[in-house]
Amino acid sequence: MSNEKLVVIYDTFCGWCYGAAPVFDALVDTAAEVEVLHRHLFQAPYAPKMSGGKGAQILQTTPHVEALTGQVFSDAFKDNIARSETEILESGLSAQAAALIHDQGPEKEFALRHRLETLHFGEGMSSADRQAIVDALIAEGVSPEQAERLGTPELEAEAAALSERAQSLMAAVGSRGVPTVLKISGDHVTKVDHQAFYGRPEAVRADPSELSTL
Repeated sequence: MSNEKLVVIYDTFCGWCYGAAPVFDALVDTAAEVEVLHRHLFQAPYAPKMSGGKGAQILQTTPHVEALTGQVFSDAFKDNIARSETEILESGLSAQAAALIHDQGPEKEFALRHRLETLHFGEGMSSADRQAIVDALIAEGVSPEQAERLGTPELEAEAAALSERAQSLMAAVGSRGVPTVLKISGDHVTKVDHQAFYGRPEAVRADPSELSTL
């Protein structure tokens, strides 16, 4: 793995990314070189309103994600988010939060991701709850002054640049959705079959070279 890099492309508020989270964290725990990129998948015109059918789709899919990955979607998430008449799934604030902490490395970015996943999928926090995301950044050691940059045009631009890099890498392998895990060797980009490790992230942690490419 010394001449290779793994890239994990995710969106904090993507249910399948939440399902894959233990595999993501296992990758970061290894000696492999890992880069993480927040895709910002859910943005206009692809920011769905839950009452427009997205919520019903999520409720139909979550049992499968839970059975496959062992991750649990709480009743608070189902009631406050999936069944909400007003909730719109927009991951711009989480993309900006990731951008704000991105240069501190994948461990720090994924610690923030995990905190926000707990709030969203565990406690039913809206993706639009700016103050909760600011508080999460501060809890991860970001200064209040930096955390208050959330929503500024400058930070939006930083998040967009990271998302565009993620989109470009995905396009190189024909991937259209997240989560996507890639292996980069020089100029060669291949897609990794991370789904084979759902429910058994310890296998990745023990030997990341077991990850196969598609």
